[in-house]
Amino acid sequence: MIARTLKGKLLVFAVFFIGIATGILITNFYETRVAGRDVIEDRGRGGNGQRTTGRVHDYLGLDQQQRERVTAILEEGRLEVRKLRGESRPRIEAIEEDTQTKIRAILTPDQLKRYEEYRRNVRERRSRNRRAGTGN
Repeated sequence: MIARTLKGKLLVFAVFFIGIATGILITNFYETRVAGRDVIEDRGRGGNGQRTTGRVHDYLGLDQQQRERVTAILEEGRLEVRKLRGESRPRIEAIEEDTQTKIRAILTPDQLKRYEEYRRNVRERRSRNRRAGTGN
C-alpha cells in the first residue's frame, strides 16, 4: 500500500515536471524560431523596452529603414520623458514630503511609530524591487 502511494506521488511529480519543462521549451522555441525574435537585453526596466519595440516592428511589418526611423523616434521620446521626469522630480518630492508632514501631525505617538515603520518597509521594498529590475 505504501508503495502504491509512493508510486502515485512520483507519477504526479513526474507529470508536473514534464509539463513545466515542455512549457519552457515551447516558449523558447516560439520566441526564437516562430516569432523570429531574440531576447534583447535592454537598459532600464527588465529588458522589455527593446523586446516590445521588436514585437511592434514585426507586427507592423516594417522594413529596415522604417525600423531605424521608428527606433530613433522612440529613443527621442524616451529621452524627453526622462528629462521631464528629472525636472518634475523635485516638485513631486516636495508634495510627498508635505503630505507626510501633514499625516504625521495628526497621528498619536504610537500611530506615528507604526507609520514610520510602514514607510521604512515601503522604501525597502521599492529599493529591492529597483535592484531586482522590476521597477515597482
